[in-house]
Amino acid sequence: MTIARISGSFAGTGASPAIALRGKFNFSLSGFGSATVRLERSFDGGASWKVVSKPDLSAASFTADVDGVGEEPEIGLLYRFNCTVHSSGTIAYRVSQ
Repeated sequence: MTIARISGSFAGTGASPAIALRGKFNFSLSGFGSATVRLERSFDGGASWKVVSKPDLSAASFTADVDGVGEEPEIGLLYRFNCTVHSSGTIAYRVSQ
């Protein structure tokens, strides 16, 4: 069985590669110094990106280590992490299904 996965790290601002997800998936961020990383998804093949909403409808924007589980019911959506603010630290990211 093949597992869909992206992993890497941020040492500055920028976006991770995109991954197509459907169903439940795991995500993790660790190693924060001073940074903001958003979980984003695209409905149009990566032409534009929107910040994912948490269950409480706040933006999935993280400033500290996090391990979570998400779920995507729709086929064909892409996900990525986007480091929008970075002052220090090397933040490791991972998304898998």
